[in-house]
Amino acid sequence: MFELTPFVGYRWGGTITALQSDLFNTDVDLASSANIGANFAIPINDDGMKVELMIDHQQTHFMTGSGLFEPAGNLGDVDVTYYHGGLLIPFGQSRGATPFVLVSAGLANIDPKLAGVSSENRFSASAGVGVKVPVNRNVGVRVEARGFFTSLSNDNRDNCTRCGFGENNDLYQGEVNLGLTLRF
Repeated sequence: MFELTPFVGYRWGGTITALQSDLFNTDVDLASSANIGANFAIPINDDGMKVELMIDHQQTHFMTGSGLFEPAGNLGDVDVTYYHGGLLIPFGQSRGATPFVLVSAGLANIDPKLAGVSSENRFSASAGVGVKVPVNRNVGVRVEARGFFTSLSNDNRDNCTRCGFGENNDLYQGEVNLGLTLRF
């Protein structure tokens, strides 16, 4: 059966280094906040494996001051939206619950809400685990946790005097979601 799962959740993490952007002259963090989205799952075999299409949106803001007990300053709003396609792979299915792992890849749209700044689309991937619990034949509850990787690589390092070797300046975020699955 096809599945449509609208969900709400909470996303945390994410640092954009000063080396990756001309927007700020210091490293900035993305504030933890709620996210919303939807998954559409298409069955591909009789064992419950599905191809999933996902959209996942977070409205947050850039902040400084990530030290212990250091006040955080709001530097402006930013939206982060993931557009992914991937696989949901169930394991250990029972009548009461279906645990699963998932992997996906696609684009992350990072859209600062600041004057004169445009949005960027970057390669993104995610992996996670979760469980689906049926309420009846056509409705269920889905809980999952997933981590996101977004490539912020900048190949413009010709005249880079501050670039360090071995530094990882990509964007990493984590989230937990609760959704209502509709099967048809």
